[in-house]
Amino acid sequence: MFSRDSNKPTKASSSSSSSSVIGTEMQINGNIKCSGNLVLKGKVKGNVECDHINISSEGNLKGNIKALQSSIGGNFEGDIFADSLSIESTANIKGKLHYNNLKAQPGANLDVELIRGLDNSTKNQVKSKQRKGK
Repeated sequence: MFSRDSNKPTKASSSSSSSSVIGTEMQINGNIKCSGNLVLKGKVKGNVECDHINISSEGNLKGNIKALQSSIGGNFEGDIFADSLSIESTANIKGKLHYNNLKAQPGANLDVELIRGLDNSTKNQVKSKQRKGK
């Protein structure tokens, strides 16, 4: 970013959306709302609303998620409202999972209620959010 080398790009060229990272040393108490991608490696107590969320194996979230795509690999307790939900083998999840598309790896620890199909109000929020982002 501060380099004078003109051959190096100053912006990430891999995608048009930005990524935010909550590192392992961070703990947040409160709601998070962001556009783009959120990578959670630390601890959050609160609700998260974003386009894409990835809770890594060391991540911990206690709250609800509203996202187009959710990937859970760490500890999560709450409700998820996601068009596409991916559960990794390292996940430890407790709550209600509302989804349209589900992918799960064996080995995850689940105490969940699976609810296929988002209700109309949630679908409209997800679709309008998707249109705004593109």
